[in-house]
Amino acid sequence: MKNKNVAGRVQQDIGMSVLVLSFLLGAIVLAKSGEESFAEGLIMLGCITVAVLLACFRAVTISIIIASIQTVIFLAIKIYTVFFAGEDVSPLSFAWLILPAIAMTGIILFVNGNKKLIIANEVLTTQVEELVMIDPLTGFYNLRCLFMDMQSQISLAERKDMSICLMIIKLRYPKEMKSVLKKHQYEQVIIRLANIVKKTVRLEDRVYSIDKEGTLGIILTTDKKGARIAEERLRERISDPQAFADISEKQLRVEVKIGTLQYVNEEYERDITLFKSKVEEEVEYDI
Repeated sequence: MKNKNVAGRVQQDIGMSVLVLSFLLGAIVLAKSGEESFAEGLIMLGCITVAVLLACFRAVTISIIIASIQTVIFLAIKIYTVFFAGEDVSPLSFAWLILPAIAMTGIILFVNGNKKLIIANEVLTTQVEELVMIDPLTGFYNLRCLFMDMQSQISLAERKDMSICLMIIKLRYPKEMKSVLKKHQYEQVIIRLANIVKKTVRLEDRVYSIDKEGTLGIILTTDKKGARIAEERLRERISDPQAFADISEKQLRVEVKIGTLQYVNEEYERDITLFKSKVEEEVEYDI
């Protein structure tokens, strides 16, 4: 990855150097042109500028076509001027035959180098996201951790003959809340909900943030009966009018849907994805 970044930067630097050199040479040719050649030089420099700008906006093919057309037209005009009109042409004018090619080489090198850097950064960002285990908003472990911890908790439960349950808590009306609350207010709802859940469950129970909508997952080291008691406590505290009172100027009522299932090895056979989907079905049945 580091080598790709270095290659991209080197290519960018070379491309920009060539591009600047082409415009510098164009400015010199334009300055040394006589009055009769100044207009054609200005037109050629303007066409080069347009082609370069198009390449900057990723229209590289169109910019190459423009540079090629202006070169062919300029050459045709000069051939006509020399062989048919019998007029003399300044040798300096022929610099406009190579300047478009130099400018296009420079901008293409720069754009390709920039593309390499963008791709490398996207890959790096993806790799970082895959390694992240902490939800930045709540500070809880994320869904990836839940899947890993669920496997270890199942093994522990089997060894010690314990029961474990998975509880999922979702906001009942997330879209509606987003439409009436500002972004930071909605985030405060998620943080407040997460803190309520964390303070309500036991220390040995693990809480996870499993999506950006504020959905929480809890691994409970208890059976279905104990999970139902925990669910009742959570509903009571979340429904408290003062729980989310100071987040918005208007009265805010936060409702949640909760689903809980006890893990049964004979039914799920360590398929955590299947187990989670069944719990999510329970959540949707909570009306």
